[in-house]
Amino acid sequence: MMKERPAVVIQWEASVKHAVVVPAARILVIEDNGSDVFLLTRALKKQDLQFELVHLLSGAEALAFIRRQGAYADAAIPNLILVDLNLSKYTGEDILREIREARHLDGVPVCVWSSSRSRRDEAVLKELGVAQFITKPAGLDQFMEIGKTIKDVLAGSMAA
Repeated sequence: MMKERPAVVIQWEASVKHAVVVPAARILVIEDNGSDVFLLTRALKKQDLQFELVHLLSGAEALAFIRRQGAYADAAIPNLILVDLNLSKYTGEDILREIREARHLDGVPVCVWSSSRSRRDEAVLKELGVAQFITKPAGLDQFMEIGKTIKDVLAGSMAA
């Protein structure tokens, strides 16, 4: 049995420019590449977005979170879920299907990111109701644009 470890949580509060207090967006990231999460954090900070990022490294951890098992029994509901399509052991598709079965996650937008993009993947993702497919770019400048994409998805879902 795999030993559960607590999720890595990164919190960022943007500089105060307005008197309006906006709650931090809780973003769940299911990604086995720490470098991509580091770059994602930088991309989100560049958007001057207040966020709390919960990083899960494996599909097994993600399933425990989704099923509210073990250390994740009382985990807060995220405002957005970002899933890597190419995880080891469990695929991103497995995780997406589990998310769609979890009633407590109804209405939470799910974005998928991957370094590859196939027509089959696009069809399956559309069927699973993915809000956005994000292609992981090779360059740093393009990676920074991911922050804006995620900010836009969050703005749309939090306004609804």
